[in-house]
Amino acid sequence: MKNAYFVSASIACGKSSFIKIANELGFKSLSADTISNDILQNNAALLAELFSLNLDKECKIDKKILANLIFNDKEAKEKLENFMHPKIREELFEKMQILEQKGRIFFVEIPLFFESDFYKNLGKSVLIYAPKNLSLQRLMQRDGLNKEEALKRIEAQMDIEKKREMADFVIENTGSYEEFRQNCVKFIKSLKE
Repeated sequence: MKNAYFVSASIACGKSSFIKIANELGFKSLSADTISNDILQNNAALLAELFSLNLDKECKIDKKILANLIFNDKEAKEKLENFMHPKIREELFEKMQILEQKGRIFFVEIPLFFESDFYKNLGKSVLIYAPKNLSLQRLMQRDGLNKEEALKRIEAQMDIEKKREMADFVIENTGSYEEFRQNCVKFIKSLKE
């Protein structure tokens, strides 16, 4: 797909902020996280049974409880991924084909892009880069996690430096939000030229 740009990073590096900026500039985007959440909640009863979880008052899965489970239990993580990933890929691919037909650049936010071979060769990769220690601080602050919990989540993903080597494009997110925004706008404008 010549118009697809896959946006990835490690946790708490700025993927969602990039997507928001691209949307403000008039570009379409897709989010694997949004699709994943829809699939998760549409299958809440089945997943609750599969993982012995309780549903909340609205018959939904508490994502914090599920996250705690999968970041502490490799078998549970693998079981969830085997259930979710094929469904996410199918829906995402269908939506990508629709956007590709429009002939305009679009962005696809995929947190685990570099960890999966499925999306390679479907478009260019864009890494939102922040060093591990900075994403650790941001994650602890954003999600109210202690250092140990935050490190488990970061270390569950491929190292950011390895992702940097694999990426077609890298956008730095090491300073203020305004600096990051400028980096994003500059990159996006370069694609239009």
